Amino acid sequence: MSSERAEGAPVAVRAEMPAMSVAPPWIAESALLEQAYAMARVAHGAQRRPVDDRPFLDHATEVAGFLNEAGFDEALVAAGLLHDAVERGALSEEELCSEMEEQISSLVLALTEDAAIESFEERKAALRRQVGAAGGRALTVFAADKLSDIVGLRRGIQESDRRSVEGRIGASVGGMATHYRESVGVIEAERPGSAFLPALRAQLDGLVAEAGGSAQGGRGDP
Repeated sequence: MSSERAEGAPVAVRAEMPAMSVAPPWIAESALLEQAYAMARVAHGAQRRPVDDRPFLDHATEVAGFLNEAGFDEALVAAGLLHDAVERGALSEEELCSEMEEQISSLVLALTEDAAIESFEERKAALRRQVGAAGGRALTVFAADKLSDIVGLRRGIQESDRRSVEGRIGASVGGMATHYRESVGVIEAERPGSAFLPALRAQLDGLVAEAGGSAQGGRGDP
């Protein structure tokens, strides 16, 4: 695996992503990634992702896969595998910090929402500020995460229908598009050379079109 590039190589988003029942081959290239993948697998267990009803572990692996494809270092890829393990999974902050080196655990915690903030809009805004303050590496994982989020939401709409997806996530597609647009705005402002921006813009445009051009506030977590 190559060392981290300044902004990463361009990333291609595939039209379809098969469900991942086993770890992708590149995980075996690194003992660190094997450990992070094993921790993510335990943390997420049988969880399924509401937007596309796939195993939640697939999302963690997709985020890490985008980072790996862009040529980022294994510590950043490991953070991608674990980015939701505390916020959405069963991994505790103490377990994370005891098992992973500080540069990885600090990234994961920078990407973890404050569950004490009840309002969806306020919680997401606080996360965007938190990630922006954490710096470029956190923003890079955040960008890969948002790309997977948007792709996953579009995938769910294509595989079932918009109404079914909105019922599962408890939010409108337009509301989620607003959140993602604001997230992409943070990345554009703070990391304008990000490898993920071209794909993020294209996927967001597609999502807005599928939302009927609307982008309104809403509740829900994909």
